[in-house]
Amino acid sequence: MMARDPALKPYRIAVYCVYGLFCGVLFAQLLRSVIGDLYGRQPATAAQESPTACLEDVQRLWDQLSARAVQPAPGGIETDALAREWDSWSRRWEDEVDAVSSRCKLDSPTDAASRSLSGALDGIEDLRRRLSRSGEDASEDARRVKDSLADARRQLGLK
Repeated sequence: MMARDPALKPYRIAVYCVYGLFCGVLFAQLLRSVIGDLYGRQPATAAQESPTACLEDVQRLWDQLSARAVQPAPGGIETDALAREWDSWSRRWEDEVDAVSSRCKLDSPTDAASRSLSGALDGIEDLRRRLSRSGEDASEDARRVKDSLADARRQLGLK
């Protein structure tokens, strides 16, 4: 093995120092990022939407629910497909309600328009719950009728 030239020793030390400094900065950035994610960097808050945009979002939710209200009962009469579809739609819709509520800060309204929108959103959610319950009731009534008809067929000896 060839001996290193002693004249280049200061350059080698400088390169080692620059490399060590680079690795140190990289490690410090990684450590800062991990600690920040774990221990409480405040989440970036999105700017509050304008009242007009919030009104349009709440109106859109109302329109979706109104369209949904005229569809068959969520519990379904003959199959469970309607119940599964209602459940899937209901979950997506609840996520949209939560998103609108957080974007427009309707959990803690500050002005009269926000309070009105918050009340409207609460009313829309209450209506969705009521529609869900009435659909379950209608489905239960339909099942009772279907069971009674099946009993009557069986008692009459019909298939």
